[in-house]
Amino acid sequence: MDRAREEAIEAFGNGAEPLLAPPAVSVAKAALARPSVTPQLGDARDKTNPRTMLLRFDEDRELVDLLAEVASLEGRKKHPMALRALRIGLERVREGYQ
Repeated sequence: MDRAREEAIEAFGNGAEPLLAPPAVSVAKAALARPSVTPQLGDARDKTNPRTMLLRFDEDRELVDLLAEVASLEGRKKHPMALRALRIGLERVREGYQ
């Protein structure tokens, strides 16, 4: 694991809320009851119109830096700038097909 990734993982962990008291151990936990009916697995999210997407930069550090630089030049935060850039780029790609 590279050093930057280890530091990012550690920073993420340090940002978590600390556990102030150890969880209480329950005797009833040892005798878990199995439900008589398995609930139906349901996902009510609208999958045709997603609201989120995970974007991985992988090894493209230059793209990360470019996003931060352009967002700063435009006076925007990175997320709104990334959405704007994605829209502009996708519209140009679509124009190439028309």
